[in-house]
Amino acid sequence: MSLWVESVERRIAAPVDRIYALVADPARHKDFDGSGSLVGAFDINSPVRPLSRGDWFSMNMDLRGKYAMTSTVIEATPGERFAWQARPHKDCAKWRFMFGGRIWRYEFEPDGDITLVRESWDLTEEPLRGLVILGRRQTRQAMRRSLDRIAELTESE
Repeated sequence: MSLWVESVERRIAAPVDRIYALVADPARHKDFDGSGSLVGAFDINSPVRPLSRGDWFSMNMDLRGKYAMTSTVIEATPGERFAWQARPHKDCAKWRFMFGGRIWRYEFEPDGDITLVRESWDLTEEPLRGLVILGRRQTRQAMRRSLDRIAELTESE
């Protein structure tokens, strides 16, 4: 891993297709968000789930203030990986050239009804990554909580 990528992983007692369906549906992201910053999805360009590469969605956020992000799906291989790149929403244009470009990635390694899930926070394309990386510890904790919530949601089904 690079200096600009932070990852956590957890083994979840659920089949990969169930976990992938949850992660690849932005309307469900608030259900497993470990940061507490997601308010809700809007402007999801496709009614089809799971989303595919090139699809996009927006998310209302509240982390030290309200704002919105628009994300583009950049990786969508069912059962293997799903990732999106977030940038400030058009209504938050003043931040567009300062922040944005971080990638949220989920990777899956199935083993029967157990799935190793890896969540990564990738800042390689973030313009101010040297500043944003200061949130590494909090982000790592939030990602652990997200994986715990994914487990709660998918293991009980």
